[in-house]
Amino acid sequence: MRLGPAMAFKLESIENLFPIPLWRYRVEDHERLNAALLDEIDVRRKKEKDIANRNRRGWQSAHDLFDRKEPAHAELSGVVRKLLVDALKVVAKEIKADKLNFSMNGWVNVNPPGGYIGPHAHPNGLISGAYYVSVPGAQGAGGSIEFIAPHPVGYMSGWIKAPMLVDKIRVHPKPGEVLLFPSQLLHWVLPNDSEEDRVTIAFNLGAKPKGGALA
Repeated sequence: MRLGPAMAFKLESIENLFPIPLWRYRVEDHERLNAALLDEIDVRRKKEKDIANRNRRGWQSAHDLFDRKEPAHAELSGVVRKLLVDALKVVAKEIKADKLNFSMNGWVNVNPPGGYIGPHAHPNGLISGAYYVSVPGAQGAGGSIEFIAPHPVGYMSGWIKAPMLVDKIRVHPKPGEVLLFPSQLLHWVLPNDSEEDRVTIAFNLGAKPKGGALA
């Protein structure tokens, strides 16, 4: 087949469909806060039973972070309340916080050497996340969280390197950092390959309009 003369064209735009944000916050003075949290968590582990969940070989507390009275727990929950609302405002600027009823829960995860948390999502939340108290290893898998693509990825993902073809993204947070992400995003915590405990505090934000409307 004989082709005609080449026609000129230009790219007008590239738009991202269904964007998935990952918020990353840094908590100031986290060294002091984390030391106090580790002391309080150690006391809790000696008194409280593990909550059976996707935490494998580890310990998970009751989902009562925002009701705890321990000083460091209470300090962290106050920070988390503010940054969860801040994160929502960043991506939904039309939202007015005073028009919403918020619900929050949170819990402690301790993963000893070999411990991990299996793939899961938080279907009843809006924004979920974790605060990193103790993260073993500089860049090893011990402290990493991996997010799994919510859409099928084609066969080209192995040899064409492009963000649209990535089937998973691994992040290695630092102590004092908060990661937030949409609650429906599938994720898991890799097996702790270090000799130290990995300690995080996870949480969910839910929101409903007051009186059934946002206006």
